[in-house]
Amino acid sequence: MEFSDIYHIDPGRLNDIKADLFITSLSYESRCTTIARMLESQNCRKVALTGHNNLKEFSFQKNLEYYRQKDFEIIDVDGEVPDIGAILQDSFQEEIHVIFDCTSMSQRWYYELLRWFSESQDDFSVATLRIVYTMAGYADEGAPRKVRKVEDFIRSGSRQKKPKVALILGLGHESNVSETIYKLVKPELIFLFYADPPADKRFVEEVFVNNHTLINATSIRNLIAYPISNGQIIYQKLIDTILPLRNEYSVVLIPQGPKIFSVASMLVQIGYPDTVIKYPRFRKNQVLDRHPCGDPVILDVHFDGED
Repeated sequence: MEFSDIYHIDPGRLNDIKADLFITSLSYESRCTTIARMLESQNCRKVALTGHNNLKEFSFQKNLEYYRQKDFEIIDVDGEVPDIGAILQDSFQEEIHVIFDCTSMSQRWYYELLRWFSESQDDFSVATLRIVYTMAGYADEGAPRKVRKVEDFIRSGSRQKKPKVALILGLGHESNVSETIYKLVKPELIFLFYADPPADKRFVEEVFVNNHTLINATSIRNLIAYPISNGQIIYQKLIDTILPLRNEYSVVLIPQGPKIFSVASMLVQIGYPDTVIKYPRFRKNQVLDRHPCGDPVILDVHFDGED
């Protein structure tokens, strides 16, 4: 199938789709079941993915109990990514509608769903994937983390090495992280993306305070604000930035910040596989119980069968 269209959906329209399948995750975050509770009226198969090494801290047991009460299938993911084909194997209709809650999922998991639909050839003629994300309120993250390295997220066989690198960097709010990334990548050109307005105004305040050195060294026209609540606009801003660069630069995209920015970046990479996605790897993993904040972010992604 081919990724064909992307649409922002108003939060009030969350339930205006008749879903065939709802996929979410089981984790320790307090915000984990927020979307599931909003979708209780959906009469469809409901699946919660969980990893074998999932931490059983914070709200894990409470979330598990909720899913069991609501008759979710709880699927242990055996390996790095879920087997999307196996989950969908009982869906025989030509057209499928899937609601996908990426709130507490790893980058690998939600990328795998996007990749599966973009590469599936014979399973469905049309697919609508409603991606939903619960934003998190501000939380004190303690001591700053140190970046160990920056590594490829997906390796693309179609990549053509070019002499110059253009870095599109999503600004996080942690101190010194973005500046370290810049020093490791050493790009000839840089664009800084940041959420404004964010879910909580304290995020944008810390983004500017903790990244002031890099921001001051970047041309003002290369500082790009995006609305966290609208994934369609985020996607379009990325496309508008990347397309003029592709002939001259190797484009590296590092989508720090809110998860919806990461989702939009992955959709860009699916459409333009010469775009390289990288992520920072830290010396110490971070475990925080994130609580829900504001309305959900909703993005409809359409895939059409190839002629």
